[in-house]
Amino acid sequence: MELRPLGNSSLKVSPICLGTMYFGTKTDQTQSELLLDAYLSNGGNFIDTSNNYAFWMEQGVGDESETVLGHWLQRQSRDRIVLATKCGARPRAYTGSLDQIELEGLRKATIIQAVEDSLRRLHTDYIDLLYGHIDFLEYPVEERLEAFATLKKSGKVRAFGISNTWAWRVEESLQLSREKDLPTYCAVQQKYSYLRPKPDADFWVQRLIDDGMLQYARQRPNITLLAYSTLLAGLYAKGPDAELPPEYDLPENRERLQRLHNMAQTTGYTANQLVLVWMMAQEVPILPLISGSKVHQIEESMGALSINEPIQL
Repeated sequence: MELRPLGNSSLKVSPICLGTMYFGTKTDQTQSELLLDAYLSNGGNFIDTSNNYAFWMEQGVGDESETVLGHWLQRQSRDRIVLATKCGARPRAYTGSLDQIELEGLRKATIIQAVEDSLRRLHTDYIDLLYGHIDFLEYPVEERLEAFATLKKSGKVRAFGISNTWAWRVEESLQLSREKDLPTYCAVQQKYSYLRPKPDADFWVQRLIDDGMLQYARQRPNITLLAYSTLLAGLYAKGPDAELPPEYDLPENRERLQRLHNMAQTTGYTANQLVLVWMMAQEVPILPLISGSKVHQIEESMGALSINEPIQL
């Protein structure tokens, strides 16, 4: 598989990234390792986790995904894998209600300590890509960039990104990085899929790849756009008459879903594969995250990389 550069970093990654949000909670250690092995055997090398996955699950605290990966990594060649994790959205206190949650945030000391904790859980001495999980406006950008500089100098983190942000905020960070000679973002990870949500849809702290972000990315090719929730929790596999989530329940999305399944019937590819190909082939290519609880789901998604013909949806 041909690897691609991740933004302006030295990292080379597969065109599809494996998300591991529910490893250690919904998906146990044994099954998680089967999924990881299937992803690697199908050409993947880019794995995404976070220091808070998945605290909202029953008996979850946020350590679970990184801990599962850490056990698996001990039996792998570390240099074969590009490992991404995130900090900033781990709860300081959680009583079961997201409305009353207090998150750790992105203070310099918090970021540095979060990395130390992640390194311990992951059983590794470096992280390839570290994201700020949520771009909290109340925390100065310069403070996180200074933390990134400290981590890069120590060799504990190789590259940096941001998630759930705005185009203007990414540009603010880029300008400050240049002025202060601090690390720059090489990646931005946002929510994105083939179906388009209602303009007033509320996704809590999650931010979309919107038209503004796409336009910005055209002007900044040294930043890679990544997308999560790409397959909408299995929606596309449920057929053209699948029930749409309230945030996506629009007549035009029903039409788009029908068009997708018509194309799947014509080409012989699955709807999931077509969505991934469509995403990767846009004018501004988007690197999708995939996930699943069964090996065949990972194999299906990775099969999108074998589709060479143009897909118009």
